[in-house]
Amino acid sequence: MDNQTKKQGQEYSNNVIGSMKDILNIKDDEERQEEVFNYGLSISKETIINYLITWGGPAYRLQITFNEDKELVSIKPQYQDWGTYWVTMETTRKQDEILQEYVNRLALDETILSE
Repeated sequence: MDNQTKKQGQEYSNNVIGSMKDILNIKDDEERQEEVFNYGLSISKETIINYLITWGGPAYRLQITFNEDKELVSIKPQYQDWGTYWVTMETTRKQDEILQEYVNRLALDETILSE
């Protein structure tokens, strides 16, 4: 993602969150609740599986997301050092292919998601 896209996305996000703040500041409870329910377009459910590969300092995991139809949506390799937040690592197309094949062989959609 280039810097211009990041900047536009951040501005848009700030505007959306500002609108949410305005809704939360509505004094009338019923009106506020109605506005909260009417603000969004849809709700969807995703299942996120954190597949921990190493732990400690550093730690490494794959954050694997499936949609409500149990279809693979994304695989995010993440790194964490002691006392820090998880950071998603950028990958090449070839690395994405390797991650995809690896996750497919885990058969998570057949094992964990079928429970």
